[in-house]
Amino acid sequence: MVAKLVHRHAICALLAASIAASGCVETAIRTAPFRVRPDAAEPGSLQGPFTGRVVDSTTHAPIAGALVYAAWTFERGTGLAEPAGAKEFVGSTDAAGNYKVPKLDRLPRGTRVTEFTLLVYKRGFIAYRSDRRFADLGMRMDFAQDNNQVLLERWRNDLSHARHLRFVGAGTAVAALTQWELADASAELDGRRAKASDDLRPGRGDGQYVVAAQLLADTDIKARTRFDGAFETGPLSDEPDTATYSSQHFKALGRPETWDVAIRLWRLEAGKAQERYEELQSSLPGSSEKDDIATRSFVASENEIRGVGFLDAPRGVVVLLTCGSNQCLSQDDANALAQTVYARIKTLLPTTLGGGK
Repeated sequence: MVAKLVHRHAICALLAASIAASGCVETAIRTAPFRVRPDAAEPGSLQGPFTGRVVDSTTHAPIAGALVYAAWTFERGTGLAEPAGAKEFVGSTDAAGNYKVPKLDRLPRGTRVTEFTLLVYKRGFIAYRSDRRFADLGMRMDFAQDNNQVLLERWRNDLSHARHLRFVGAGTAVAALTQWELADASAELDGRRAKASDDLRPGRGDGQYVVAAQLLADTDIKARTRFDGAFETGPLSDEPDTATYSSQHFKALGRPETWDVAIRLWRLEAGKAQERYEELQSSLPGSSEKDDIATRSFVASENEIRGVGFLDAPRGVVVLLTCGSNQCLSQDDANALAQTVYARIKTLLPTTLGGGK
């Protein structure tokens, strides 16, 4: 009997020690497989934050409006560990191509971070993953937590969309932006090769690379309208980006479209730019000529959406900015945002394009 009591006491003590020890490590973060900075030897933190810059691998021009998708995975248990969910972050690069993923502030109780993955995606380019390469699916060794440089390679018509979609992976925001690839991927899987198209990278006329996302940032909108919410950004879904057209949609999270802002940018030859401007002016309801921005400009309104369009004839640029009435309380707010856009255009395109004078 005494022996049994001693044995039982030993087991209880062991269990108590085990429980106490596990209580000390309810939440933990594993050592990261990447460096804290490109020039450092010490490992980074899976918890973050993460910063970097995205550029065109050929021209080294900044890539604005690229999807930045981050995901953390968790597990729980000390002996037989089991998956314990995941957390996502969705953002985009700013006008200078910079991104920032905030620090993972809270972990589910009793879990630890097991993995962090960063994905950068922009139509017209091969996606970037922080854990592996697309070319050979080998492990990526050059990712860093801070000051990371992402070189996006241009898409080539000989590449496989089906393989690219598998490489990119899942996620609601990712699926929405990669939907355009499904047709080509299906054609490949059915034994048909989709017809090679022209270079569809937006903003790639002669001269400097420019897309709509470079012309306005969420901070510009908030500075003018005092909006204190968050935006999800990306191209508009009504018309795909091409070499002469680009768009950017600032969708207010959890709000109706009257809180949204959108930009549409056309880069055309001088004559076609004039035609595009006149088509917009004549087709939009409530349009009236103002001529207070660039070469020509107009304002328009429909229901609860305010619009500003302008033509920069020397550069062959046409822009249409729309803003919901809850975001832009007055037409002056929309005009101010359009002026910000025009100022960026003049900075990004200092020389004439499209044959203009």
